[in-house]
This record gives sequence, structure tokens and C-alpha cells, in this order.
Amino acid sequence: MKKWYLFFLTMILVGCYDDEGNYDYKELNNVTIEGILEKDWYNKFTYVDTLRIKPELTLALGGSEEHLKFEWHLIPIHASYNRDSIPSEEQLKGYIIGNEKNLEYPLKEKAGEYLGFFWVTDTLTNVSYKKDFFVRLRTSVTDGWMLLCEEKGKSRLDMVSHLSATEDMVSRDIWSECDFDFGKPYKLTYNYNIQKSSRLLWCEAGTFDLDKEKLQPSEGSNLIYQFGDNVEKVKVVSGGLSRCTEPAREMLITAEGNLYFRDAIDIAIGGIFDFPKNKLKGSSEYFKVSPFIGYKGFWAWPTTTAAILYDETNRRFVMLESKEEYLTEVSFIGGSVDYSAKTEKDMVYMEGNKEGYVFAVLKEPEQEEYYIYGMVLNADCKVERSHYMRLNPANSDKITKFAFHPFYRLLFYATEQGDIYQFNMNTPEIQARKILSFPNENISVLKFNLLVPFILYEDWEKEREKWLIIASYDKTKDENVSGVLRMYEFPEITSAPKQKMKFTGLGKIVDVAYRFRNDEPNL
Repeated sequence: MKKWYLFFLTMILVGCYDDEGNYDYKELNNVTIEGILEKDWYNKFTYVDTLRIKPELTLALGGSEEHLKFEWHLIPIHASYNRDSIPSEEQLKGYIIGNEKNLEYPLKEKAGEYLGFFWVTDTLTNVSYKKDFFVRLRTSVTDGWMLLCEEKGKSRLDMVSHLSATEDMVSRDIWSECDFDFGKPYKLTYNYNIQKSSRLLWCEAGTFDLDKEKLQPSEGSNLIYQFGDNVEKVKVVSGGLSRCTEPAREMLITAEGNLYFRDAIDIAIGGIFDFPKNKLKGSSEYFKVSPFIGYKGFWAWPTTTAAILYDETNRRFVMLESKEEYLTEVSFIGGSVDYSAKTEKDMVYMEGNKEGYVFAVLKEPEQEEYYIYGMVLNADCKVERSHYMRLNPANSDKITKFAFHPFYRLLFYATEQGDIYQFNMNTPEIQARKILSFPNENISVLKFNLLVPFILYEDWEKEREKWLIIASYDKTKDENVSGVLRMYEFPEITSAPKQKMKFTGLGKIVDVAYRFRNDEPNL
């Protein structure tokens, strides 16, 4: 009925205009804007590149462009506006980067993602036309693989960045001009948080939060200042950001086996790590926790699942539940297999994935016998047992690294001899098979790289979440050029690995962490 009324009203109004017949109509010389990217980013390096855009204008009635006025704006997507005291028009003036038709602007903004506007105003009619575009500014360290290396007993940082699906950039020895006494390198820990991310370097001098702009430490970034305890030195061996506990928490585990955490929402306003949390709720007995945290990787909601940890002292699984300030015992709700939270085994490796699974590898004390434990993190902090089996190895060499495929039920492990094996958890009776061999190399890192939330990824970036990352160094080469970073794809669960990328001539790799772009607000 409403539609018919609007139609009827429109016809009456049109009829009135036609009946009057004495109005003076003037057709607008509409402007069509082309030649500006709409469905892709302008990817540029800040302080290096110049943003050049030459728009193509078409006037509906033809004529010259002399009566047109131009204005270019470039605004951080995460910009913060003071709406209470400054009019929006005044705020926008601060983002004007050009007033000519063709833009040629030397970029000097901070690295990050920007929204651009090109305004064309017809001064005869005061009608404006607008075209949007997007600019992604980066530096050589904005995002990519941070490679912690060792050279002559000192810390060194290399970087491998993916500029596009086909373009990569390698930066070597980023700290070469950094006046800082690192000492020997040990570990990189990356905690992504939309409020404030942490890029933690553990070296001989302590643990330091690498700065956003240059990935460099300073005395002021020493992690001791973020602890409530009066500590002389912090040695962070692992960490994670669990978005599945409520509140979401940033967790750190030290080399001494102490667990600390703080609310993620409080990080940006200076929330600290107060006291160790590695004891059971209601107990006064502290125990050593393993350097692994199993949680639903980078998932935002629901926020009621637990994070799984391992009590090394008592050889048992424990968990951090929502709203709890200390750990609790794991109480299983059943599942397809049966095992006790108290395993009597040594923890070797553990990780969680986006599906809500946590997988762990445990070892019989003083024996080279490994077992795989799997569990599902359900809502309301309920934990269900899903997998339990003995690893069926096909090697006699010492196993050094483990990694679980994020989607397939595959376990990968590396040996001291530089071999990589694949074990299919769906067929545990079949021995693991050797899939890769690097006889002269020491495997430093074996991992998959789960994507973090709140970032708009290209299709090629999403596919790389399934790639196996292998970082190593060649023992026959000088350590300053011995590092190798490889990436492999597994199209199907039974298919052979397909090498997708290989980077050589890097430093002697100790650890690897991937830094995601926009890992802090660009205010």
C-alpha cells in the first residue's frame, strides 16, 4: 500500500511541474572520474615512494576543465577524531595532500593503511564529485618474517617481506647500526593485539619489546618495566593472546616456568603483569609450566573456552578458565578416547588451532617414545578428549622440532640430521614417512603461520596459512650467510610437499616469528 501511495504522490508532483511550465531547467555538466584504482591497494614504501595518480575526467556536456577545483585527501583508516571540539571540516583539512588534478605526493606518513579521496568541485554549480582509493604504506619492517639470527655470539635481525603474490623483499642485518648491547639471541615472541601488539626479543641482555617503526629495542622497552614484581631480568620463552577466555588475556611464560598474564584490553593503557599465576586456584603451591599454551588460535568469539597449559612439576594438563585468576585442573567431559589429565609424561610440544583443537606431543621420561594427545575446547570451558595415540616413527635420529598442520590431521617433525617426517594421525598404525631432507642443515624452526583477525587479507595471503615453514642454517657455511627459509604447500593430505619459496644467504637463524601489518593502531 505504501509503495502505491509513493508512486501516486510522485505522479502528482511530476504533473504539477508539467502543468506549471514556467521553470528554467539547467542540465548539470556531470563529471565522471576514471583512472584511479578502486578494487586494489596502492602499495607504497613511506619515506621512499611518491604517490602518483593521473585521473581521467569526462564532462557530460563537454567543455574545458577550467572551472573545476581539485582536492586530494589521505586519511588513516584507524584515525582518531576529536569530534567534540574541532569541526569535521577543520579535521579534514589536516589530511589534504594536493590541490592539482594530477597527484604527485612524496609519502611521509607512518606505515599503515589509508583511505584516500579525490574531490572534484564544479565552481559554477558548487556540485562536488568524489572517488575513493586505498593506500597501504609500509617500510622494510612493517610486516613479514622476523628472523632472529646469531652472528659471532651476538643478536642479528633479518626480515623477509611479501609485497604481493609474486614480489618479495629481503632485508639483512637490520640492527647493524643499532647501538644496543643485545648479547646472545634466544627467542622471538609475537603477541598480536589490536590495542597494542608485542614483538618480544629475548636475548642475553633480557627481554625487550621491539618498537613499531624500526623493530629496535631500547632500555625503555625492557620488559621489567611491565612487571609488578621487582625483577632484574625477564626471560620470556613463549607467549600468546587468548581471545577465547573472558576477559581476553595476553599470556607469557618465562624460562623459569612462571606464568604471567594481563587483560588484553588494558595493555594500551599500561596494564602490567602483576604476579605469577602458575598454581591451582585455592592452592599455595607453585609449579613449573611448560613453554606452550594451547588455545583457540586468534579467535574472537565465543569467549568462553579455556586455555590449556602443562604442569611440568606434576606432569599434568591444567587450564585457565574464563574469569579465573589462577589455573584449575582439567576436568574432561568425555570424548572418543580416554586418558587422564595426569599423564606422567614429559611435555615436548603443544599448540592450538582455529577449529578449537589442542594437540600435544608428550614423551616417556628417559625414553624416545612419543605420544600424541588431542582435545577439543568447547564452550563454557569444557574440554573433550579427541585423540590419543603413540607416534609411530620411521627414524632413529633424535627428534628436535614438531608442528601440527592447521587443517589436516598431520604431524610433522624434524630430526637432528636435518630430515623432515610426516605422520598421518588418521592412520596411526602406519609409520611416519620422510618427506624432506637437508643433511648439512640444522632445523631451527618448524611451524605453520595462523592468520590473525581484524586484517583484510588478499586471497594469496589466505592460502599461505597452509604452508609449512622451515627455517634452518647450513653448518658448512659462514654463519652470516648460512640461514635458509623455505615454505612448502600440501595440496592434499596424502600429497608430497611442493616447495613454494626459498630464501638463502640469511643469518644463522635461531627463531622466526611473523609480524602482521597494522599490528598497532595508526592514530
